[in-house]
Amino acid sequence: MKTLKDTSKLSIKMMSSLLILLEVMVVATASEALQKIEPPPCKSNIYCHGDLLHEVQMSRIFPDSKTFVDMKMKYTPEETLKKFETMMSHIKERPPPPEEIKRFVEDNFDEAGSEFEDWNPIDWRKEPKFLKSIKDPNLRKFASDLNDIWKLLGRKMKDDVRINQNLYSILYVPHPVIVPGGRFREFYYWDSYWIIKGLLLSEMHATVRGMLTNFVSIVKQIGFIPNGGRIYYTMRSQPPMLTPMVKIYIDDTNDTEWLKENLWLLEKEFEFWMTNRTVEVEKDGRNYTLARYYENSSGPRPESYRYNIFL
Repeated sequence: MKTLKDTSKLSIKMMSSLLILLEVMVVATASEALQKIEPPPCKSNIYCHGDLLHEVQMSRIFPDSKTFVDMKMKYTPEETLKKFETMMSHIKERPPPPEEIKRFVEDNFDEAGSEFEDWNPIDWRKEPKFLKSIKDPNLRKFASDLNDIWKLLGRKMKDDVRINQNLYSILYVPHPVIVPGGRFREFYYWDSYWIIKGLLLSEMHATVRGMLTNFVSIVKQIGFIPNGGRIYYTMRSQPPMLTPMVKIYIDDTNDTEWLKENLWLLEKEFEFWMTNRTVEVEKDGRNYTLARYYENSSGPRPESYRYNIFL
């Protein structure tokens, strides 16, 4: 017959075994989690991850984290990183004083937006036909004012972006674009669907054709259209609106020549979505294939760095 002392010893042994088992499970789970860690938003250890990005963003020298990651480097990435390391080696304080970071950024980067040159859409017209169909004078004035905004939102990249892509975070596209505005200086994917609808109403067919050509050039380059036109967006996707954009353009212009030339790239984007952006969902005993926009990166979003750190 077991004594209370024997029972106590057995309980201790069981508890020890359980603790060892639990420890093994924790290690195994942690190891599995480490294997699933996604890569950073892009390879750039200036614009997407790394000590330089972290120190600049956490210094709060800009109210908006997007400002820094939209700035052009004055020197090559290798030279810029070496200058950063030299600066850090001469500063004892951690984190480094904001004034030192500010001086470093001013010495090594151009202002955000310096990748663009002045551009006025060649197909913009003061009085597109749709204005005549608006009877109410106040609404017609409102629509006319909206039509004027196209000139303010047009962006054309300097040729230097094509030649020295490694100095910029922006993705080079060959034709001018209409951007959302404000802090959003580059193209955005599904925003462009609504922009293109407005441009077609304003009879700006050449601008739309150029924007569509830009999009298929991005598909040709990286396989799909990312969230927006910066390297730090290239792991993220938005709803796939390219084919609907093309449809409304073709319906309006009957430009079948453009379609014949680029149909294979529309198919390429579709294939990307079916291969990389679908999940199986079960409902009432039936399986459905659901497409989703997604992202494959880890770490803070570069353009919202501080917000993500403190989230």
